[in-house]
Amino acid sequence: MSMRCVFSCLGVLLLGACGSSADEPLGVGFLSSPSGNPSHHLPLLLDDHGNTPDTATPISPLAGPITGALDFGFDEDVFSFTAEPRHYYRFQCTFPAPLVGWMIQYYDAQKMRKVRVDVWNPPGMGVYFKVEAQETAYVSVASPNHEMMGPYSCQVVDLGTDDHGDRASTATPWSPTTVASGTLEFPSDRDVFLLPLSRGSFYRVRCESTVVTPCRVNVVTPNGTATGDVAPGAIFNATRTGDYVVEVSTLMPGVVAIQGAYTLHLDFIETDDHGDSVEDATPLSPSSAPFTGKLSGGSDRDVFTFVAVQDHVYRFVCDVLPGRQLGPSLLLRDGAGQVVEYSYSVVGDRTHVSVEAPSAGVYSVDVYDGLHDGPYTCAFEDLGFDDHGDSAATATEVSLSTEFSAHLETRADVDVFSFPVQAGRIYQFLPKSGTPGAPYLQLKNAQGQLLQSSGIGNLAHEATEDAQYTLEVMFHGTATRRPKTFIIEALDRGPDDHADTYEGATVLVPGQTVSGWRHKDEDKDVFVFYALEQNLYMLYGASSGPLLESPVGPVRRLELGGPPRLLFDPVATGPIYITVTAGSSYQFRLEWVGVDDHGDDVAHATAITLPQTLNASLESSFDVDVFSAELVAGQAWRVTASGLSNVSVQVVDPLGQPVPVTPLGDFTPLLSGSHHIMVKIDPTRGFSYGPYRLQID
Repeated sequence: MSMRCVFSCLGVLLLGACGSSADEPLGVGFLSSPSGNPSHHLPLLLDDHGNTPDTATPISPLAGPITGALDFGFDEDVFSFTAEPRHYYRFQCTFPAPLVGWMIQYYDAQKMRKVRVDVWNPPGMGVYFKVEAQETAYVSVASPNHEMMGPYSCQVVDLGTDDHGDRASTATPWSPTTVASGTLEFPSDRDVFLLPLSRGSFYRVRCESTVVTPCRVNVVTPNGTATGDVAPGAIFNATRTGDYVVEVSTLMPGVVAIQGAYTLHLDFIETDDHGDSVEDATPLSPSSAPFTGKLSGGSDRDVFTFVAVQDHVYRFVCDVLPGRQLGPSLLLRDGAGQVVEYSYSVVGDRTHVSVEAPSAGVYSVDVYDGLHDGPYTCAFEDLGFDDHGDSAATATEVSLSTEFSAHLETRADVDVFSFPVQAGRIYQFLPKSGTPGAPYLQLKNAQGQLLQSSGIGNLAHEATEDAQYTLEVMFHGTATRRPKTFIIEALDRGPDDHADTYEGATVLVPGQTVSGWRHKDEDKDVFVFYALEQNLYMLYGASSGPLLESPVGPVRRLELGGPPRLLFDPVATGPIYITVTAGSSYQFRLEWVGVDDHGDDVAHATAITLPQTLNASLESSFDVDVFSAELVAGQAWRVTASGLSNVSVQVVDPLGQPVPVTPLGDFTPLLSGSHHIMVKIDPTRGFSYGPYRLQID
């Protein structure tokens, strides 16, 4: 049943349901307004044309104008016709004045709206469209604001056939020796040409037009690579033989229809010296002589191939490009197309790629640079077999101590050396000389387990077994590494030079210089000497701050500078252990300084009689000089110490209690008996020490 029949039947049903009067014309009923207010009604009319593509009124572009009317605000009149392939059409309408809100539209064969034009001023703009194949097209008239009603007159005009197809399947053949021409009928038009070319040259497609400014040219190669829209031309490399798709278009904002005539020109630029793919690559043979090539712009890519011999090392290296301060980019691939290595660019340095071929086969190298247009110079070399094996099974055997060289031919190269070790002995490996930079070292046991590694080229290890170990020499990272030779000094340092425990401590003798080497952070070197109480000792060269310990009591120490020295004063006779826990190599000397002039505690006090004046010395900031004297209760005394501004004096009675002393040094004992006078540094007034004069009267 058609939509118009539905509207007619619906009108009759509503008339019967609602009733009529003598004042109502036949065929006219009323519907309630959308608000549901019964006091407002909309007239129900018979629609003259369908409102959807499914109920469209068929028309013919040759039949002349189409007339009709929008019968209510939400009305849309839709028409259908058979559109011919690659034909342009214009759908345009005239409306009664005032033109304040009409709308015309185009729907494609899938009944999807493609174009809409709102008409506000006479004569208004038409809808322009084109179809690629014969199909049913749909056009419609409506009101954008659902307010307008009234008659209209419209017409579908066939504007003719597009001069060139819009896609590769309908493209126009174009001979490279001719000039192509065409017309862009409206902004969304695209003209496509097929251009047959042989591989191996650079071209420019140039579009010229006095109407279409600019032409936009895009070239798609046979393998699907596009140059992108370029105005007014496109430069490309014909890397394959075949048909190249040339697309011409424009962008004309605000223009509905144009008649933009243009011409297409093909300009030969130059021949490509090397192919851009493995299929068209230039074969290379190893040689010590360099060769040259040319990159013709950022899109050019020169590809080379070579046949590798199993286990041979090959290197491809290119000089810095003129004016670029960088070498070209390089990409090395195996016969399966898998990337083996790519180059890293460093300002002022050459670029290179290399490989140690695990099997015989064909490899390829791409040379390219997105910013260079000009010549380049490269070299391709066969470096022969790797000088050392890459695994424990193929390692080079050496005997320690010795020197050996490791030449890393590629970024992935590993040179492996094997040697016997004995439990308890220390082995050290140092890069002695060679090219700048340090190798990465890995020490492994006989089972292949990593024991120790070093990224600065210095490694030391204390063996815990008798076995065969391996040392791997390699690059640390791959960014800018190039073939280098490292000379490794491998040393058998023997057992640990000094024990890590008190029981095995090395005995020190005053006046003797000792040296040591800590082969790892956990290593401790322990020394011992037997000190006498009230004696002073100096340790020279102890800049790393060794630990001093004694089982008979604390060891007072004072660190002195320029050169580094350590003064210490044992409180009792007995062993003192010196433990070195910092630094790598070190050296120090123990010296006896002398005997403390006065004891540091009550047990070692110097007995004096009063009154008394004497000269003494505080040998360090922690030294204390203690004197004992017999005093009578109630007898006044004065004690002073001169020569040091920060010295303090304290008096202690027979019970060990302090006796008050005035700022002038006056004091009066409350008890009779042995008193002690203690002279020491007052740290609140500084840490100076040295000779002083003590006076008690």
